[in-house]
Amino acid sequence: MLKSLFLRFLKDRILLILLYLLNIVCVLLFFHLSEPANNEYFYPLAIGLFFLSLYLFIDWFRFYPTGRAIEMRRKGQNVEWAASTEEQKAFQRLLHRAVSEYTKENNELKEQSKERISLLSHWMHHLKTPVSVIELILNNGEKTETLEKIQQENKRLHTSIEQGLTMIRMDQFGNDFEVQTVDLVGSLRKLINARKKEWIYQSLFPSIESSEEDAFIITDPKWNEIMIDQIITNAIKYSSLKEGNKKLVFKVERVEDHIHLSIIDEGVGIPPYDIERVFQPFFTGENGRQHRNSTGIGLYLSKKIADKTGAKITIQSVHGEGTTVILRWLATGSK
Repeated sequence: MLKSLFLRFLKDRILLILLYLLNIVCVLLFFHLSEPANNEYFYPLAIGLFFLSLYLFIDWFRFYPTGRAIEMRRKGQNVEWAASTEEQKAFQRLLHRAVSEYTKENNELKEQSKERISLLSHWMHHLKTPVSVIELILNNGEKTETLEKIQQENKRLHTSIEQGLTMIRMDQFGNDFEVQTVDLVGSLRKLINARKKEWIYQSLFPSIESSEEDAFIITDPKWNEIMIDQIITNAIKYSSLKEGNKKLVFKVERVEDHIHLSIIDEGVGIPPYDIERVFQPFFTGENGRQHRNSTGIGLYLSKKIADKTGAKITIQSVHGEGTTVILRWLATGSK
């Protein structure tokens, strides 16, 4: 850093140094032309260079503290900055003013965003009430094909509301995060059993294949189930677009110190040119243009939760044949 600061210091003063040297040469030339017999150059030149060096030496010690402070702040270190010259003081005042205005504007935007999120959250919670009432009425009524279709659409509406609420809760992730030892197979059974009607309605047959008797992982159980549930929702959505019976396999295996879960569906798959972007928010790709149910939220939420909980998520797909989402967690011995 010292070398780069010194080069920058000389670069800023190169014009001054050149003009000063030119001035010395002009003075020496003047005296030589006035008195040709006078050949004394060394002492005037030495005196001139001495004062130039003295000026640069003093100026360097006024430049260095500020230059060093700016460099350290650029690297993210918070250091005090004492301006020495009038130019530095003017720049410091300008910087303080810019920071003050930015902070004020940023705080206003945060407040506006917080208010909007609060209103959106309340609105979405109000939406859950009629959806739950409709579900209750449909469960107590006589089953017909039409009512079952309404129930499935109501379920989709409920899933979309939950996705929206999950996105809102992600902002306060740290306040609702608790790492525990989690039985992965038990979590999968719970999630599968919660969708019994959907499996039947969509002609989809889930199965768990585990090479391990126990598959305990370290994660937050609530967020982990939300993450897996998003992937299951996608698997159901894109498997339902194909005719006939389909399988959805949950393959659990231990790889060294980690537990891997592969969720393998037989859906429509993802085109290879879309696969790199599936974790981007609201990206639906070619499947989204062909199927109106795509939202581009599920995999985005899964990736966000995986990143925050320390899990790893990858995806493989063959267009027209199906998709495999692989999740990886750190394994632990027992609960």
